[in-house]
Amino acid sequence: MNAAKRELRAAMKSRLSAVSADERRERSARATGLLEQVPAWRDAVMVLAFLSMPGEIDSSEALSRALADGKRVAVPRIDGDHLAFVELDGSWRSWPRDRWGIPQPPADAPCISASMTRTVRTVSLVPGLAFDSAGGRLGRGKGYYDRWLASIASPSHRAFGFGYAFQLVESVPMDAHDIRLDGVILG
Repeated sequence: MNAAKRELRAAMKSRLSAVSADERRERSARATGLLEQVPAWRDAVMVLAFLSMPGEIDSSEALSRALADGKRVAVPRIDGDHLAFVELDGSWRSWPRDRWGIPQPPADAPCISASMTRTVRTVSLVPGLAFDSAGGRLGRGKGYYDRWLASIASPSHRAFGFGYAFQLVESVPMDAHDIRLDGVILG
């Protein structure tokens, strides 16, 4: 299993590094348009989404639209071995970037509670290196999103992979601790 994951990670990292700025813009806009057609997205009160690293699909347009629609939006901050989500405010584009080039939420920003995501209609946009049509997701190997998704599972929560169409593969190798997504939105 680990060898299959390593091979798929290497192939997808190579493909992601080859995405041009124009292709990224076009595919990101397409994915955001598809996302807006998903009923769970339209009905969501809260959106939990990633801030993109270079090469990944750009989530900023989806975040901006969610905010414009009056949704509460939160993004992850790594706290030890876990993800903590902080609400996005208007200053997020000026946040300093971390070593991966991702805007870093302020260390003193308060986190939203996992229980909040269980009580309101919540949609999560989840990054990945590869996805399959059965909700399989291959992350970068640290398990942050799998632990987090397991901690907030509830009937009011839906999680969608958000990426490029070329990231869809026939089957993602999955271990017992890997969490399946409710669907994928790919541009």
